[in-house]
Amino acid sequence: MSGKPLLGKLLVQQNLVSQDIIDSALRVQVGGNRRLGHILVRMKVLSSDQLVDTLAQQLETPIVDIAEGVSPEVRKLIPRYLCQQYNVLPLGLKENNILDVAMTDPSDNEAITNIERYTGKVLQTNLARHSDITRSVKKNIPLSLADFFSPYANTIATRAVAIVSLALVIGLSIFTYNYTQEAKYGEISVTDTHVLYKNHDLILGVDNQGKVSILGHGAFSKGYYSVSFDNAEAMLTFIKNKAQDFSEEQRDWLYWAIQQVSPNNHTGSVASRK
Repeated sequence: MSGKPLLGKLLVQQNLVSQDIIDSALRVQVGGNRRLGHILVRMKVLSSDQLVDTLAQQLETPIVDIAEGVSPEVRKLIPRYLCQQYNVLPLGLKENNILDVAMTDPSDNEAITNIERYTGKVLQTNLARHSDITRSVKKNIPLSLADFFSPYANTIATRAVAIVSLALVIGLSIFTYNYTQEAKYGEISVTDTHVLYKNHDLILGVDNQGKVSILGHGAFSKGYYSVSFDNAEAMLTFIKNKAQDFSEEQRDWLYWAIQQVSPNNHTGSVASRK
C-alpha cells in the first residue's frame, strides 16, 4: 500500500477546498472511474494549476517545462482527440520502446493503460500543467484520420462506419450553410436534402425521408458515433441507452434537437426549412 498522502487530504490541509466539498466530490465519484482531481476541476472549486501543484507534492515529482516542444517522430503517435481526452502530450521516444509523455495526472492508470494499448509503447510519465499541454497539443499534434477512428476499431464493420463518418464530415464542409446561431442551441445548416443540427462536438441530421442520424464524439465515449435511424423515436431510445457516454450539456442539446426533427415538429422538416 502506498504511503503517499491522499489528494483530498492535501487539498484540505492547504485550504484549497473544504472537507465538505471533498466529501461531495467523492459521492459523485462512486460508481465511476473518474479521478478526484478531475471532478474537482469540473466542479470549478479547484483550478487546473492548483491541482497540478498539489499532485506534484503528492507524487513527489517536479512539474516539467514542455516549452521545448515535441519531437517530430512522435507527433502522430497519439491522435489529438486522445491527447485532449486524457490531457497528455507525447514528448519523445527513448530506448526500449519507451514513450516520454507529459500528463496533468501521471497517476491516472486508466489513461496510461489506454494510451499504451493504442501506441504499443511503454509510457514514462511527467507532470505538466493543463494549460501548457492544451496549448502544445493544438500547436504540435495535427488532426489526422485517427481522429475519426475508434482506437479499438478492429473489424471491417467498425472501419466501414469510420470511413462513412469521415466521408460525412468532408461532405459537410461543402454544404451551403444557412446559419441560425444561438448560444444555447448551436448551429443549424440547411441543404436541399438535409437539416443538420450541430453543437457540442455532435451533429444530428434529418433527411427529406425522415431518416435521422447522429455523428460525433460523446464526452465520455471512446469511439466516434455514426449511426442512422428510421425515425426520431428510435434515436431517442438509443440516446437514453447511451446516456452515460454524453455530458449533461450534450444530453440536453440532443433531447432538444430530437424534438426538432420529430414528425410532430414541423421545424425539423427539410421541405418546411426551404
